Amino acid sequence: MVVDPSIQDGSIVSKDERGILDRAFELAEDIIPRIELIDVELLEDVQNRMINLEDQVSDIQDELTTYKNDFTTLNTEVVEARQGASNLVTNINFIKSRINAIDPFAIFGVAWDKSSNPTLTRTDAAVGLVANVGIDDEVVQNDFDRVQIFGEIHDVEDSLGNVFVRIPKFYIRKTDTPTQKTWQISKTKHKGFYLPWCFWDFENHRELPYIDFGKYKASLSLDNRLESKPDVPPLVNHNIVQFREYAQNNNVDGLKGYQQLDVHAYDVLQTLFYIEFATLHSQSVMAGFTSGRYGVETDLAVISESNTNRIIVSNTTAAQYRVGQTISVGTTRYGIQTFYGRTITSIEDYDVENKAIYFDGDPVDIASGSFLQNTGWINGFSERIAASSGSITTNNGKYPCAYRGIESPWGDIWQFVDGVNINDWQAWVALNAEEYASNVFAYPYRQLSYVNSDENGYAKYMGYDPKNPFAEFPVEVGAGSSTYYSDYYYQNTGQRIALVGGRWLLGSIAGLSFWNLSRASSNASVDVGGQLLKKPL
Repeated sequence: MVVDPSIQDGSIVSKDERGILDRAFELAEDIIPRIELIDVELLEDVQNRMINLEDQVSDIQDELTTYKNDFTTLNTEVVEARQGASNLVTNINFIKSRINAIDPFAIFGVAWDKSSNPTLTRTDAAVGLVANVGIDDEVVQNDFDRVQIFGEIHDVEDSLGNVFVRIPKFYIRKTDTPTQKTWQISKTKHKGFYLPWCFWDFENHRELPYIDFGKYKASLSLDNRLESKPDVPPLVNHNIVQFREYAQNNNVDGLKGYQQLDVHAYDVLQTLFYIEFATLHSQSVMAGFTSGRYGVETDLAVISESNTNRIIVSNTTAAQYRVGQTISVGTTRYGIQTFYGRTITSIEDYDVENKAIYFDGDPVDIASGSFLQNTGWINGFSERIAASSGSITTNNGKYPCAYRGIESPWGDIWQFVDGVNINDWQAWVALNAEEYASNVFAYPYRQLSYVNSDENGYAKYMGYDPKNPFAEFPVEVGAGSSTYYSDYYYQNTGQRIALVGGRWLLGSIAGLSFWNLSRASSNASVDVGGQLLKKPL
C-alpha cells in the first residue's frame, strides 16, 4: 500500500486537508456569534407581515376585480339610461308633433337672419321637425307628413277629370326688418296673420276651406278649356291672356272658381316650401328639370329618314339626352315644326360616330339638319314618386321634381302668374281673379309700396309691402347660386307680366324664387306655360 507522504505520523488527514479544516473552523467561529445576534422573533414578525401584505394585495386585487365589474355594470346602465333618455325625447317630440297635428292654434315657422346663408331657422312648432325628399319609390322621413296643414294636402279630381292638389286653408304671418325675416303659418288667425286671397270668396264674403292647385302643368282640351291632366305635354305657345281665357272657359254649366295660377296661390306654395324645408335655396332640396337642351346649334339630325321614330345625332349630342325626357324637333332653331312633346324611349348605337334617339308616337319624316331639343316634360311623372316630395330617376337636373304632388314647381317650363302687372319696375297687384286683366295700372290693381330692381342678377332681397305681404319681388340683386335666395331675376323696362320658376335649360339660376318680370303680355313661346286653379265657390 502506498501512503501519502503528507500524512504525518499519528494523523488521519493530510497537511493540505488540515489547512482547509482550519479555515472552516475560523469561518464558523466568525458566523456563529452573528447568528446568535439575530432576533428570531423579529424574523418571524417580518415573515408574518409579508404574509399579511400578500393577503392584503390579494384582497385589493379581488376588490379591483369587483370594482371593474361594478364599473362595467354601471357603464352599461349609463348607456341604457342615455338610450332611455333619447327614446324619451323622441317620444316627447312625437307626442308634441301629434298634438301639433290636431291643435288648431299651433304655429309652424322659420326665420332668416338675412345673411348670405339661405338656411332658415325653424321656429314655433316646426322646431325639431325633419323634412326629406325621395327619388322614385324611395321611402324617407318627413315629419311634416303627419302634422296639420302639410299632412292634410292630398290629391282630388273634379267632374271634368282634372287632377288637383288640395291645400287646406291657413293663415300667414310675415315680418321683415333690416336684420331678420320670418314666415309663420297656422290654421288659426293669430294677431298679425293674414288670409291668402285664394281662400276668399269675394261674391259671398266668406272664407274658403281650401284651394285646388293644378297637380300638372296646364294642357288644353279640344273645346279650349285649360286642364290639369296626366299623359300629355304642357300647353305652350300661348300668351297669358289666352291662358286666362282658357281657364275661365271651365266656368260654365254651373261650374265656378276656375282660374290660372296667381300671385296669391303662389304665395301659399312658397311659404309652405320655405317652412317645410327651412331654406331659400330650393335647388339644394331638388334640382328639378333644369339641365336640358334648347336651341343648341349643334344638336342636329345628321341623316334624313322617312316614316321613322328615331333621329340620328352625333355621339356628343346624344350624351346630353336621357331616356324618359321629352323632346321636340323643328326645321328651324327653337322650332317644333316636325313634332312637339314626344318621349325618348331608348338611345342606341347607330355607327361609330352617331347614335339613334328613339321616341314614341306616330312616325315622322326627319330631315338632315333638323334641330333636336328638349321641351316641357310629359305630365304624370310624379306617379313614380312615393315620398310627399321628390324626383324621378336621380336628382341631377336631367329629371323633374314634384313638391307635395305638384309637378315641376320650378324648372321644366316657366309658369304664368296672374294678378300682377309691372310698369317700369313698379308692380301692381289685384286680389280677385275675376278682375284680372293685363297691362292695367289702376283700380282694381293696387300699387306696391316698393319698386323692383332694375338689374338682372341673383336675388339678394325681396321687397315687402305690409299692406300686401303676399307680393314679394326682388329689390336687390348681387347674390349667387347658393347664397341668399339662390335664384335669378329677369327684368325690363315698360309694361311686363310675371313668370316664375325658370325653364329646363337654366341650370342653377332656376328655382322657387326665380321671378321673370321681363316679358310682355303678348309673349308666347315654347318654354312658357301655366297652371290651373279652382276655388270652391
